[in-house]
Amino acid sequence: MLKLLFISFLTFVLSQGTLFANNFNIDKISKTSKKEVIVYLHRIGCSYCNSMSEFTLDEDDIKEYLAENFNFIDINISYDHKIRYKGKVTGGKCFASDIGYAFYPATLFLDKQGNVKYAALGYKDEYEFLLILKYVKEGFYKTLTLDEYKKQVGYVKNTDDEITDPRKNAN
Repeated sequence: MLKLLFISFLTFVLSQGTLFANNFNIDKISKTSKKEVIVYLHRIGCSYCNSMSEFTLDEDDIKEYLAENFNFIDINISYDHKIRYKGKVTGGKCFASDIGYAFYPATLFLDKQGNVKYAALGYKDEYEFLLILKYVKEGFYKTLTLDEYKKQVGYVKNTDDEITDPRKNAN
């Protein structure tokens, strides 16, 4: 019974497309994953990181889109992770520095070789984050700037600091 419960739990976790662990082999994940890979870097004591984790990434639309389209690797650089990247094993802070993004929070989209093909730096609310996910997933980052894409899909920030929901316009 305990074995069946463990197998059910493991199946659920793996089906979510999100990896939370102490050790990450980004080289292997990038090369073998059928889904695109996102590395989310954050740290303890960063209020923007906390808001992004607590509000943006906890939205049902975001969780669903991530699970369907990406392998999401969550790395809190404050912990002692062992990360294999480009054949080198380092901790979280060294990885962030080596990859060139020691700024938090940082959402890095990787290609099959593990290179960063797009980086979204800083806090993003759920509307802008979903827009960025679609911008990268659908390949628009190759031909349009993010601002051009926002205009194309009707993402508008009003004078009252309200945002037109891009989910109504982006496919």
